[in-house]
Amino acid sequence: MIVLRNRTTVLPGRSRGDVTTAAEERQLLYRERVLDAAEREFARVGYADARMPDVAREAGLSLATVYKTCTGKAEIWDDLQGSRMAGLLEAVAAATAGTAGLERLLVGVGATAAYLAERPDYLAMSLRVGTAWASADGVGVQRTVWSDGLESIAAGHAAAVAAGEATPLRSSVAAGLVVSALQVWLSDWWRSGRDRPVAEVVDELVDHLRRLLVA
Repeated sequence: MIVLRNRTTVLPGRSRGDVTTAAEERQLLYRERVLDAAEREFARVGYADARMPDVAREAGLSLATVYKTCTGKAEIWDDLQGSRMAGLLEAVAAATAGTAGLERLLVGVGATAAYLAERPDYLAMSLRVGTAWASADGVGVQRTVWSDGLESIAAGHAAAVAAGEATPLRSSVAAGLVVSALQVWLSDWWRSGRDRPVAEVVDELVDHLRRLLVA
């Protein structure tokens, strides 16, 4: 098992507890290179326009070697989404520990914004999908990831309303407003050339959401 950049890669058909051979270790390393290269390529041109030969070139591997590590860009995309979202969940859990109600919701959204902003290639490839995040109409497993995120935010808003800390509003609508604001703030920051510190962007977003949601 190889762990790079907070991502654990496991060969298809294997579990994390399996012992790997030297050949499998090499394949794992190749797969990591492919995933990292694909993330940069998705960030550069978007998922739809990304081509496997370009991913291979970016990874410094032959196209044949790339196809030995994965079946194609759909598998790579889903692997990236799954690994990045696992990291995001860990970051949000750590940030929101000991919080409750509206504060938990706002801290969680702030942690999400910071996590995405600190991973510019992943942020860029997410923005390049070209759909509204609040619609949950992503690509591949991204649809499930975004849908789960909306449900989590809706539950957080419902808890804040129950505690008397947020304006009564249909929670699915509140979740859409929160995710839309997250996308707008990060997109503006990205398109402006990342012109200010991440912490400042997070504070702006959280202050806006507090004004929007507070009863």
